[in-house]
Amino acid sequence: MLSIVICEDDLRQRKKVEDIIIDELKSSKLNMNIDLSTDSPKEVISYIDTCKGKTFIYFLDVELGSEINGLELAKQIRKYDPAGYIIFITSHAEMSFLPFQYKVQAMDFIIKFDANSIDARIRECINAAYKDYENLKTLDSNIIPITFGSRIINFNLNDILFFETTSRDHRLRIHTCEEQLEFYGTLKEMEKIVPSYYYKCHRSYLINTKKIKEIDKDKLVIRMINNEICYTTSRYLKGLLKNV
Repeated sequence: MLSIVICEDDLRQRKKVEDIIIDELKSSKLNMNIDLSTDSPKEVISYIDTCKGKTFIYFLDVELGSEINGLELAKQIRKYDPAGYIIFITSHAEMSFLPFQYKVQAMDFIIKFDANSIDARIRECINAAYKDYENLKTLDSNIIPITFGSRIINFNLNDILFFETTSRDHRLRIHTCEEQLEFYGTLKEMEKIVPSYYYKCHRSYLINTKKIKEIDKDKLVIRMINNEICYTTSRYLKGLLKNV
């Protein structure tokens, strides 16, 4: 789950940022929390070090009254959370070019002077980061790694047409519009991995129902979008038609 970290040495400003974030999370019904709100850059680094692999939205002041400023903190954050969303909040507009020099890929640089602007920009950043994170998560969930000898290839499940058994035991052939490749596996194992729009239409075929071009119910033949042929049986046909 995406979470939020705040680092701001001005207590009043930090409370203001917290209140805006909490209100936006409630009003937009976003499944997020503020995991840490502090004035200490070292506390931020220590915390995210214990959360390896987790992604955060960071709201950082640039001047933190510490030996580590917000830009240096952001550089450290990138070592632990390269995909994190970093937003700077500062009173110094002239510093807005510095994130580029530090190469920290900031999402936004918000100036504190305008209270209405701070409110709107914080809300925009939260929603934009949340949407981007959910899109990436959905993309990742569609990826399946398959081992071919010494190679591991990531396939997008939406691009696969079907899996079929081969004449060799525990060997399957994967079909896409571009290629066919054989690997060790069984249809029973693949059924546990693939999403519900895949259907075992025959003891030899596990097909992506989104890639069906037509079904001949009399001949029990399935034509895929690339005109390859798969077969079904009377036993599996009814279930297939429900899934199309």
